[in-house]
Amino acid sequence: MILIISTCKERLSELEYVLPVQKLIKHECKIVHCTNLNKRDIPSANKIIITGTALKDFDYFATDWSWLKVTNVPVLGLCAGMQVILREFDVELSNISLIGPHKVEIVKENKLVRDDFTAYFLTTKVGFGLEALAQVDDIPVLFKHPKKKLYGCLFHPEVLNENIIENFLKL
Repeated sequence: MILIISTCKERLSELEYVLPVQKLIKHECKIVHCTNLNKRDIPSANKIIITGTALKDFDYFATDWSWLKVTNVPVLGLCAGMQVILREFDVELSNISLIGPHKVEIVKENKLVRDDFTAYFLTTKVGFGLEALAQVDDIPVLFKHPKKKLYGCLFHPEVLNENIIENFLKL
C-alpha cells in the first residue's frame, strides 16, 4: 500500500496537490491528512509520499514528523513534503523563491531521474544540507538522505515530471 500524506490546510487544495499524485499511483493507496496520521499507518505502507500544498500554507510544520527519523519505509517529499523532511533533520530553511518552470541540472547519479529536465516550482523556502541530486543554479532541488531512503523534490513532479514519482514507486 502506498501512503499519501496530505499537508494541505484546506480540503480544496487537495484537488491540486493530492489528487494528481493519487492518479499517478497504480497501486492500492491510502490518503491521510498529516494531522490525522496514525503511527500504525507508517509501517503498513510500502512507500510514503508527502504532498505539497498552497504557497502560503505552513500549518503542516506544527505536525509531529519525528517518525521520519526512525522509519525504514521509503519516503518522497514533494515541495512542502521536502521542507518537512529537511526541518526534521535540522536543516534550516532559507527564504528563496522559485516559482514557475526552471531547468534542473542533475549533479549526482540517482534512481529517480537520469537527465537534466525542466520542473515546475512553487516555493519560497529552500534548504541546504542533505545530499543534493539535482539543482537550479546553486540551489538543491532534489535530494536524498545519505543513509535512509528519504527523497525530496523542491518542485512538483506531478505537474511536469511524473517519471520521478513512477521511479520512486519502483524503488
